[in-house]
Amino acid sequence: MIFNMCTMLYVQDVKAEAHFFQSIGFSEISRETIAESETVTFAPQAEGNARLQIFDIEFIKLMSPEVADNKPSILFTVSDISKWYDNVKTQGGFISDLQDMGGKHTFNFQSPNGSYFAFMEA
Repeated sequence: MIFNMCTMLYVQDVKAEAHFFQSIGFSEISRETIAESETVTFAPQAEGNARLQIFDIEFIKLMSPEVADNKPSILFTVSDISKWYDNVKTQGGFISDLQDMGGKHTFNFQSPNGSYFAFMEA
């Protein structure tokens, strides 16, 4: 049985968001055009089962306006938090300090389109 999870992100600038995730080390899984709107799917690890699919918010407003303003809160748990912290920090933009939370290191950051994410040590 195959079980995968994909979180959909609705953004103003698909190209900027895609470039950001690729720059911090995510793998591009697919890129396609749906009704003249580009969507890109990324994974923190190509062989893993977690995915982020980036959609243009204007396309979502046309197709499913009831979900267009939904923003998920996403936490990635990783064993190599220093690597991810350095990758995100080099991209500029908002990133918190690396902090201890309940005995685990964590940080949060904002992507180019204003969504917030967090990484926590596994």
